Amino acid sequence: MSNKDEIEELRKEIEVLKEKIKELTKLHEEKIRYIDTGDVENTVSVIAESIIEGIRGEIEKSILIGPHGIYISRERKKIKTADFDEREVAKILDALANENRLKILKVLSTGGRYLKELQEELPDISAGTLSSHLNILQEAGLVVQEAIRGRYLITILGRTALKIVNKLAKLAKQLGEDHVET
Repeated sequence: MSNKDEIEELRKEIEVLKEKIKELTKLHEEKIRYIDTGDVENTVSVIAESIIEGIRGEIEKSILIGPHGIYISRERKKIKTADFDEREVAKILDALANENRLKILKVLSTGGRYLKELQEELPDISAGTLSSHLNILQEAGLVVQEAIRGRYLITILGRTALKIVNKLAKLAKQLGEDHVET
């Protein structure tokens, strides 16, 4: 296969990926319309838009690399960002950036649990570590604990963040399968 054929094949794959991103963007916009949660909607929307813009940027970068690895310069679009509190978003992303905390959110997405129930369902996480992870999730606003009964519950922000993580994982897997080595 010649370099021209490889480049043409890559361009076709990039076009397919662009269409998939458009579909994801459309789905994202449709779902966000139905969430009425005030600042949570804005925060989640900004996170999702940032992820989508990052993927678009990576696709554009791949178009700009020639067959011999030469970068063909082109004016880059400026990423549009809404005004948001970086510290709060970083707190949410930090909470999500841990395998055990994602496991906890998955379990809580099916219903509230007491600490003992979480320990039984997640035996690979020690009691002290589990408590620590729950505190981090609470500080980020992804989980709350009932004051009277003590059950842990996932918040709307937690559910939305888990959905975004799930979509990101699916997209990463799909892009990994569709990736062509050059």
